[in-house]
Amino acid sequence: MSYKLLSMLASGVASVLAILLITYPNILFLLFSIEPENGAFFIGRRAAMLFLGIAILTWATRHIAHSEARQAICLSMCTSMLGLALLGTFEYLRGVAGIGILLAVLTEVIFAILYFRIWFHHKADFLPISIKNT
Repeated sequence: MSYKLLSMLASGVASVLAILLITYPNILFLLFSIEPENGAFFIGRRAAMLFLGIAILTWATRHIAHSEARQAICLSMCTSMLGLALLGTFEYLRGVAGIGILLAVLTEVIFAILYFRIWFHHKADFLPISIKNT
């Protein structure tokens, strides 16, 4: 998958999540089978802003040429998505989140793998010369 297509997909998913979390924060409770609490509403709205930032970042850089900046974006997205997947899995296993979290985990794992593949394919292009020649 190309960086452009992956970033467009990531931007779309993040945009939808941002809009949902701002306009209908109850989606968190329904999807993840958790009890509604003021703290969760607060965190959900804050998460919406993070998703909005991801949406803008991935959309704005969808045409970026292969570069160190693009590599950093790929590695950051991979790390974020993998971290979210691990946390979601942990919370599911602890019984805090319901089965709906597995949809989020699956999506996060797919994004993590795809961003990692792009990063890994080009990682040698930016190694210092002394490391490349050894």
